[in-house]
Amino acid sequence: MSTPPSIGELRHAFQSRRCRSGEVIYRPEDPADRLFLVRSHRVRLLRPLGIASSPDHATVHAILPPGALFGDALRTGAATMDEFAVAAGPVDLWWMGSRELRSLSEFQPAMLLEILRAQGEHVRRLRRRVFALGARDVTARVAEVLLELADTLGEPGPHTHEVAVRGVTQKDLADLVGASRSFVSTLVNDLKRRGLVGSVGRTLLVRDPAGLRQTALAAEVLEPADHEDDSDGAEEQDSSASED
Repeated sequence: MSTPPSIGELRHAFQSRRCRSGEVIYRPEDPADRLFLVRSHRVRLLRPLGIASSPDHATVHAILPPGALFGDALRTGAATMDEFAVAAGPVDLWWMGSRELRSLSEFQPAMLLEILRAQGEHVRRLRRRVFALGARDVTARVAEVLLELADTLGEPGPHTHEVAVRGVTQKDLADLVGASRSFVSTLVNDLKRRGLVGSVGRTLLVRDPAGLRQTALAAEVLEPADHEDDSDGAEEQDSSASED
């Protein structure tokens, strides 16, 4: 039995695109007719808040590392995108149109299965986060998101067993958790005092994954609602993630 090809082995099927930092790759209402693969740096996916014409007025729901698939080329009819995709640095992309994808899938169905597997994993991550929003307090959600970031974006840290997460802003973390930046900063500072995380400059360090995992699973009661209110005037004094 032959081994299914990985996405990287099908380079010939993709076209290349280079995006500058901050460039919008697609926006809501653009045709859902392309599938993208991140080859370098990262891409942020953002949900629009109401009728948003700019990603500045949207919330981050995913930060994609190299190797991640995004976009939508499998729907039929006049489907459109429902999110922003923005380059978080100078990004190299591979992309394929829906027509090419359908044509290729007839001859290499294993590729379509690999794409569906990758997109299914993305959906499972989003479902876990939605569950956490309703079932866990903000501390648990912060711990879970930090573990997810370490898993998807992590690099070896300066000391043994540390995982470094670079390029994640205060806004990113607050959006992913579903709470205000000031409150999330307070919770991260508490995790620092407990030795679970640390920071060097703008780099977040996950120091005790097992402790974070216990924190993520520990609490099932929501924080009082007044903690969730945004405090735009409150500035974080000890940030675990880089500022915007």
